[in-house]
Amino acid sequence: MKKFIRRKTLVFRKNKNTLLLLKNLFFIILIIMAGAVGVLFFEYQTGGIKNLFDAIWWSLVTITTVGYGDLYPITFWGRIIGIVFILLGFIVFSTFTAFIASNFIDKKIKERKGLNTIKDRNHIMICGWNNSARKILDFTKKYEDLRNIKVVLVNELDEGDISSVQNNYPDLEIGFIKGDITNLDVLLKGNITEAKHIILLYDESKPQSAPSDERTIIAAHNLYDLNLKGMINIQLKDKKYLPNIQRTKVQNVVIFDDVGGNLLANATLNPSVPDFVQEALKLKDNKGFREIDIPDEFIGKNYGELFNHFKENKNLVLLGISSSLPEFSISSILSDDTSSIDRFIKRQFELSGKKMEVRESQTRIKIKPEDSYLIQDTDKAIVL
Repeated sequence: MKKFIRRKTLVFRKNKNTLLLLKNLFFIILIIMAGAVGVLFFEYQTGGIKNLFDAIWWSLVTITTVGYGDLYPITFWGRIIGIVFILLGFIVFSTFTAFIASNFIDKKIKERKGLNTIKDRNHIMICGWNNSARKILDFTKKYEDLRNIKVVLVNELDEGDISSVQNNYPDLEIGFIKGDITNLDVLLKGNITEAKHIILLYDESKPQSAPSDERTIIAAHNLYDLNLKGMINIQLKDKKYLPNIQRTKVQNVVIFDDVGGNLLANATLNPSVPDFVQEALKLKDNKGFREIDIPDEFIGKNYGELFNHFKENKNLVLLGISSSLPEFSISSILSDDTSSIDRFIKRQFELSGKKMEVRESQTRIKIKPEDSYLIQDTDKAIVL
């Protein structure tokens, strides 16, 4: 019991507004009860207020200045208490209303300045800012499955710029945390451990500082030891930094100019392909590229059967397979017994100071594999 009380006390200390609110409510209840006892003392024999419930009812109606008039004091001292209560009602509830309003306004100001702490779960976090962020918001607005998910922006834009973004996307719930994406405390304020999607962009929002891939990589490395609920997607400017990315928690890495550059290069031979790809990426009228789960009954069957199933029953074109490779480690292939060979291998790794992990979980894309390709339980379908 003592631990419970101590824990609750710590919570209230951290949230001063909650503690002040409870104090105000307690003070109001105390005044109401005091007034009820006082008026009952003078009125219960001669007036219409004959019991404690009547007295509490009168006290509450009077101090809130509602004044139904069904109960009222008729004695001299009962009326004196009534006068005091009428005056107290103006003072107490004006103060209480001002307290609630000031806290509401304070909360709104903090939200606008990006000083609040996000408590939402399963949200989308966009860390950093460039024109790609607007494209992500455009896509989110169009995609019905994402439209109801809160989006949290973490960057160093001015209040006016953030307000403009929020006004341009009235259908989306957009939160804001102001700060440097390389600062782990800033990311934690956005409740990044509970985010469903985490996107680290090539950040152009930092004032008086040139954007760089190093900042994005630092932000990714800061998340390495966190127990994240979602996967990380990263945007880099230069592909030479790919070896610096720890792949353990990074699902996708997009090179800033690769997609546009490849589309322009492809246009020399296939002029219509870039337009087609761009339209498919926009997901207009719910038509475009998607990654979906493969029905369980097709696990172990070949790609050709799955292709026909999607075409005939789902009106979808199967373009390829997204195959997730499981995490691999030396420890996963060593047995649990105490054989001398296993113990020797483990001991050598311990002495070398190296981790036994040699490959993290990764995703591989197979574009239209052979019809004989067997579907695995870690595969997903990429469809149009």
